[in-house]
Amino acid sequence: MIGRRSHIRSLLISALVGVANTVIISWLAMFLPWNGQHWYGPSTTEGLGVVSRADRMKSFQITRGSNAWHSVTSYWWMQISGASMTMMSDHPAYREIDLHSLPSHMRPRSIDDLDMQSWYHQTGWPMPALTCGVHWETQILNSNVIYSVSGGVQLPRDAEFNPRALPLTPLWPGFAVNVLLCGGAWWLLMWAISAMRRHSRVRRNRCAHCGYSREGLPADALCPECGGPSHG
Repeated sequence: MIGRRSHIRSLLISALVGVANTVIISWLAMFLPWNGQHWYGPSTTEGLGVVSRADRMKSFQITRGSNAWHSVTSYWWMQISGASMTMMSDHPAYREIDLHSLPSHMRPRSIDDLDMQSWYHQTGWPMPALTCGVHWETQILNSNVIYSVSGGVQLPRDAEFNPRALPLTPLWPGFAVNVLLCGGAWWLLMWAISAMRRHSRVRRNRCAHCGYSREGLPADALCPECGGPSHG
């Protein structure tokens, strides 16, 4: 009974550790300046194409950047003094794509939902585990843009007025796989430490479970302190 309770408690703790580590790694991926990235992830240097609204009044250029722990897809409509500066359809690099060819968590439900610019993030390691979106809402001044966050929590902007966010929406099955890997690694570590501790206690003629001295007890007697078996 003692061993069963101990195993259940160990599994629950391992699951909690797995969830915590998965979330922490995904959050750190948004902020740590690995390979020169900023909060918004790696540079979006890979051009995916252009998607246009039904009325053709706005066309958004879609770019993507990724590394081992963070991927971001950016939708950008450039406007200067009210004039659209998006790529024209006769441009050699123009390539219109189907919005639904992108993963659902890396695109808006409709291109009409976008204003000026939006970023869709997925973070985590070894698999993407959390996602969120950051959206340009309106501009009051050059240095004062109102942003909103979907699927996450918005944080205060940085010194350069860039919006910051933490993803909160799980990505399945990546979230579950990361939890199992992190939790499993923790469980194996705790099992190894516990096994070494039990072995040391038994070698010193103490109870493997609680460390109580077994001096003078028969080899097969239960521990008088915790009721644990002699073999550990």
